[in-house]
Amino acid sequence: MSAQQSKALVRRLFEEVWSQDKTGAAKEIIHDDYKSSENITFDSVRGLKLLAAEMKFYRDLYSDMKFKIERMFTQGETVVTVWEASGVANHEVFTSRSGKVVNKSLRAKGISLSRVADGKIIENTFYWPRDPLFP
Repeated sequence: MSAQQSKALVRRLFEEVWSQDKTGAAKEIIHDDYKSSENITFDSVRGLKLLAAEMKFYRDLYSDMKFKIERMFTQGETVVTVWEASGVANHEVFTSRSGKVVNKSLRAKGISLSRVADGKIIENTFYWPRDPLFP
């Protein structure tokens, strides 16, 4: 698979699957042995089931979660993606100086290393702040 094709797969993961919740696209681009550094399930779940657990976990925390890709490049079979996530926290609020209570916003930058094998994404390693909420 070419570098451009690998980047296109990873772009679909962020733009279609995560940002638009298109699960049909996930079936086309996620390897049966997909694993992730997020370790949401803490067991041996792999593939689409693991990705679904990750998405549910983060969708429960943040509504309207979106990813904007800032840049991508490849190194061998790995696609490096620099991204920015945004959304609204579902369970955390703050009080403004005027006394208005509002949900906190998610604004976080991160980097993902996505390994491609057999024409699909088989592994993701995420690097991003673990407390990305800011008022």
